[in-house]
Amino acid sequence: MGDTLQLSASDLVGHLNCRYLTELDLKVAYGELAKPKIWDPVLETLAERGALHEQGFIEHLKAAGAAVTVIDGVGIDAAAVTATTEAMRRGDTVIIQGALQSGQWSGRADVLRRVETPSRFGAWSYEVTDTKLARETKGNTVLQISFYSDLVSSMQGSAPASAFVVTPGTQYEPEPYRIADYAAYYRHVRGSLERAIASPTEGAYPEPIEHCDICRWRNHCDERRRADDHLSLVAGISKSQAGELERRGVHTMAALAAVPLPLLWRPDRGAAQSYEKIREQARIQVDGRAQAAVIYEVLPQIAGFGLSRLPEPSAGDIFFDFEGDPFVGEGGLEFLFGYLYADDQGTLRYTGDWASTRQEERAAFERFMDFVTVRLQTHPDLHIYHFAPYEPAAIKRLMGRYATRENDVDSLLRAERFVDLYAVVRHAIRASVESYSIKKLEPLYGFERAVPLEDVRVVMARTQARLELADANNIAEPDKAAICGYNRDDCASTRGLRDWLETLRGELIQSGASIDRPAIPEAEISPELDAWQKKIAALAMRLTHGVPDDASERTPEQQARCLLASMLDYHGREGKAVWWEYFRLRDLSAEDLLYERDGLSGLEFIKTVGGTTKRPVHRYKFALQDTDVRPGDALHSLGGEKFGDVEDIALDQRMIDIKEARRCG
Repeated sequence: MGDTLQLSASDLVGHLNCRYLTELDLKVAYGELAKPKIWDPVLETLAERGALHEQGFIEHLKAAGAAVTVIDGVGIDAAAVTATTEAMRRGDTVIIQGALQSGQWSGRADVLRRVETPSRFGAWSYEVTDTKLARETKGNTVLQISFYSDLVSSMQGSAPASAFVVTPGTQYEPEPYRIADYAAYYRHVRGSLERAIASPTEGAYPEPIEHCDICRWRNHCDERRRADDHLSLVAGISKSQAGELERRGVHTMAALAAVPLPLLWRPDRGAAQSYEKIREQARIQVDGRAQAAVIYEVLPQIAGFGLSRLPEPSAGDIFFDFEGDPFVGEGGLEFLFGYLYADDQGTLRYTGDWASTRQEERAAFERFMDFVTVRLQTHPDLHIYHFAPYEPAAIKRLMGRYATRENDVDSLLRAERFVDLYAVVRHAIRASVESYSIKKLEPLYGFERAVPLEDVRVVMARTQARLELADANNIAEPDKAAICGYNRDDCASTRGLRDWLETLRGELIQSGASIDRPAIPEAEISPELDAWQKKIAALAMRLTHGVPDDASERTPEQQARCLLASMLDYHGREGKAVWWEYFRLRDLSAEDLLYERDGLSGLEFIKTVGGTTKRPVHRYKFALQDTDVRPGDALHSLGGEKFGDVEDIALDQRMIDIKEARRCG
């Protein structure tokens, strides 16, 4: 405005996330670059969702008897700032969309609430309340409420002690944040932006980050990364790996594809093997780009991984996929249980079980578990195929949430009925894709979707908005049908991928490869434990009879009964969670463990430093990695065998002393 840049909370949050964004916005402000025009229906839906959430909070305040003053308009002008100041001077109880300004900084706060703390206006002052859709308050939100509180402080002459955030599913209960706790953080980011404005430079690069999803410059930045052949285009590359490669003069995917193997240098962080892997990934992507096709190559077979994890196909196999929204209520909602299977005549059948409430989610979960249990009687060799680990994790979560079908879930997990095809693909093939999502892999097995992905993206956002705002009754039937069609495509694609992997396995065996099937684990639950759990389940059912599944609908007495029922087998459930985590870690590869805080990878034997003949203490050096391993922890080798106990660990020196496990014989 004139010669002065006006800065807002969005500028501050944008600068926190991406310095390159600040550079681009500065060029727009000075007329050097045109502001991009982008229409994103998903972002529109998010904005609508946010507005409805804010309006719901305002109605909540009115219902509680608060007098509400609304400042008209959307921008920051003299009239809006004057109206806000006058409302504060009068001592109005609640001010909506207050226009705040101090120097070149300005913004509109969702809600200003009067508190009885003196200010220049009188015996009262104001604190900020912001409405946010995110369940977890992140740095962006803390920065924003700190910014608004700073503007309020300038206008009223006294600093607010706290600011508040209202998230969905909390009955509009504001969560307090003490402003002084974040003041240094806020001053640091604000100072950084002010320096960037005062002395503009062009040193930033548009690294892909989470903020890209909602940024108006995302197409511009994606085009630049592709024009630069940036390392971020390599599937699976980490930011630390890209940084190390750039320090060694490797700046493009093509350059990475040409790096000599084996590596001529030792990486500062991680194992050389992981860099060789991303080098080979870059090579096949460059080859695929030259051929204008998605190509693949088979990786060396490792026992227990890749194609060795494919069980024998069964006529009873199920192909399973959830559609969920983590922002519905407390803990999210799995709103569609989708599964594809063959009936007795071999005809493919699809079930899309919709759930809009907690009661419906529980019923859908129980129907799925009962379907699997009954099907096992006819097809005892069946498996449940899915892509990525979300489905079994959600099944565990639902079992714990509703304390139902616990033995059935436990049996499925013990018998390793769930088969993650993503884990199979990662260790079986290398493909010329930028990410190993099932959508990117579909050209390999010629799968064509009935529902276009772009069409369902908007429908999905609209539907999730309805669910999050407890407005499920207004979800249109065509929207439900579109999402079911999309989910059916996911299930069918999972089946297509399984069949393609089976064909690939057969071809490799015909050419002389030896690829085993996974061993069939023991899945039986002891009669004593089964009897105990049945007794617990019966008692829990009596305690929770008539208790709503949605905690927000329970009376205090019903909530107490529900908590008591949950306590009955608390230790049993906790024990299962420990074992589930053990089995998850057991099935990871050495490279996976390099990025797993609960594991340690890349150990290199140094010397014996103590112990006994039967249980010596060996010292190992390990690759640079983040780890939560500490003295006293028990360590297991790949496959789950006890390796030893940690005697000592020096993270700065990357040394660990392990007392070896006692060996038989």
